[in-house]
Amino acid sequence: MEIMSQRNRDTFVQEIFASIATDIDFLSSFFSFGLDQRWRKKLVSLLELRGREKVLDVCTGTGKLAFLLSKKVGKEGSVSGVDFSKEMLGEAEKKLNSRSSNISFALSDAKDLNFSDNSFDAVTVAFGMRNITDTAAALREAYRVLKPGGRFCCLELTPPTDRRVKPLYTVYCFKVMPFIAMKVLKTDVPFNYLPRSIKSFPASDEFKRILETCGFSEVTVHSITFGIATIFEARKG
Repeated sequence: MEIMSQRNRDTFVQEIFASIATDIDFLSSFFSFGLDQRWRKKLVSLLELRGREKVLDVCTGTGKLAFLLSKKVGKEGSVSGVDFSKEMLGEAEKKLNSRSSNISFALSDAKDLNFSDNSFDAVTVAFGMRNITDTAAALREAYRVLKPGGRFCCLELTPPTDRRVKPLYTVYCFKVMPFIAMKVLKTDVPFNYLPRSIKSFPASDEFKRILETCGFSEVTVHSITFGIATIFEARKG
């Protein structure tokens, strides 16, 4: 019964992203006031990439993080972006050009990655972990494909920690965003799902514990912009 439930949710999430793939880059930047790209750059800076690294970007979506990572690893490095939405990957592939020859995109489930053990120097996830039905399974896969000593970085939207921000945040997420989405997309389903997925994501301390249970060490939590976004940094021992 639980497996069927997970499959149903996977299908539901895939359908959501299929429906907004062509609009998600604009909507993400619009609804976050452009902060989403700043948060991605913060994640990249925390990885301290020096060039030549092999990086796996899970839940790559339209590839926004993958393209930032590709600039850091250079021509002698590589970035593999994977997602379970072919529509999102289609948008990512449209951005490929001669300057992004070190990036490749492929269809793959975060819970069952198509890569060998100890393949990557770093694994990243941006705004995707809360959409995965089995968080621990995805983290175990990230751990498996990382090289010993490899870095894991996850950027996720989280409920704000500042009490002064919470009321405004709640109205914005649960009322304003669905209303605007309805006008733009003619459906409010994706942006009704978004705040609920954020609310259901494990609290930072709990997610840190899950990371450690999955084998990660040196777990660090970076709360940014009043806690509206959080970066979880860890290492494979």
